[in-house]
Amino acid sequence: MPRLAAVLLLVTEASAILFKPCLKPRLLRPPCAPRFGRVRCRGRRRRRFIRPPPNPLPLYFGVMGAPVYGRDILPFLGGLIDFETLEPRSSPNEYLAAPSDAAPLFNDTSKRIVAPTYPVSAEELRSSFERALAKRQPLNGDFWAKPVQEDTDAFASRFVYVERTPLFRFPDVVNVQFLDVGNGSSTLILHSASVYGQSDLGKNKERVEDLLKRISDLPSNMTATAVSV
Repeated sequence: MPRLAAVLLLVTEASAILFKPCLKPRLLRPPCAPRFGRVRCRGRRRRRFIRPPPNPLPLYFGVMGAPVYGRDILPFLGGLIDFETLEPRSSPNEYLAAPSDAAPLFNDTSKRIVAPTYPVSAEELRSSFERALAKRQPLNGDFWAKPVQEDTDAFASRFVYVERTPLFRFPDVVNVQFLDVGNGSSTLILHSASVYGQSDLGKNKERVEDLLKRISDLPSNMTATAVSV
């Protein structure tokens, strides 16, 4: 019996040495040495934190603020359009102001009005248009009012501008062609369309009518230098 008790005590002490549990406080206990190629206990426990999802706002505003809209990079980004082949969309998110003989295939009268004639040259009309567009955007208006694409070789006097909503920076593409009609007068073809969405809630119509009104309110004797952006 004493021999059996001694054997059990020896086995207990050997197990305590080989498989020593970490029972001391975390600040006092030393790191446990590996036993038989495995770490039986660790000095520090790994803390698992639930990481919050990344903030999507910087990515969203980075994409919406990118200067790619209005270019012919991808079809849905908008770009320079040909008014001779322009047809109305199936959605109502566009509006056109043009002379009655321009854009012959755009036959939707609910999304079209006749553009007025201005007593200035086409170049002066372009300068006043850019000034009116810049005033519509109080935040960096001069920057966003600059045309993002201009190809005077293929499309003479046709330009693409991008106007964005104030809060979410949704891009709307504005295509304009300035035309001389003789006797020092000019007119324009103005098309405004949204890049995203099915309905624009009348914003493109409001934009076209507001731009035409702003141009009409400018002095009739304006010059290119007086209204340059």
